[in-house]
Amino acid sequence: MNARSSKRRSKKVGHRDEDATVVTIDQTRKAVGADLYAAWYPVGERPTVGVSASREGVNLLGAVTEYGETTVLECGGSFTGEVTIRFLEHLQEEFGKKLVVLLDQATYFTAGAVKDFVADEPIELVYFPTGSPDLNPTEEYWRRLKLALANRYFGSCAVIRSAVWTALESIRPPGIYQYLCL
Repeated sequence: MNARSSKRRSKKVGHRDEDATVVTIDQTRKAVGADLYAAWYPVGERPTVGVSASREGVNLLGAVTEYGETTVLECGGSFTGEVTIRFLEHLQEEFGKKLVVLLDQATYFTAGAVKDFVADEPIELVYFPTGSPDLNPTEEYWRRLKLALANRYFGSCAVIRSAVWTALESIRPPGIYQYLCL
């Protein structure tokens, strides 16, 4: 991804730049195997779903904007501050330079490198309170994805990737203002 830089305007506390796009972001992981959810089955049937002891999986970073737009990127390896910076650059390419990004307080989102990066960009980071995933609309987007993939066995990362991208085409993102008052 291309890095861009410009000086960040100072903002008054509680003031929102009306030219900025509001974006919520979060991460998820889909591991090889199956995620089991409650389901109804015909009387007398007892379906089975395979399990796996594998640690392989697909890591995803996703975003939902105030306009209902989404973007999802696969993250090879662990989530880190550098991965977060690359994702913020991607968000600027997708949704414009000026962003208000709402996110949780995971260490890779609060890393010093991330704070240094946004100091030179027209990006404002707003952190959700600790332990409040119910405030983040992107969490709901992931919940919908997990339900779409529920009760199915995925034997490899390639199969997971295919299923994820197919499912995301039909998942409607939540409206962020059902969660936020800005």
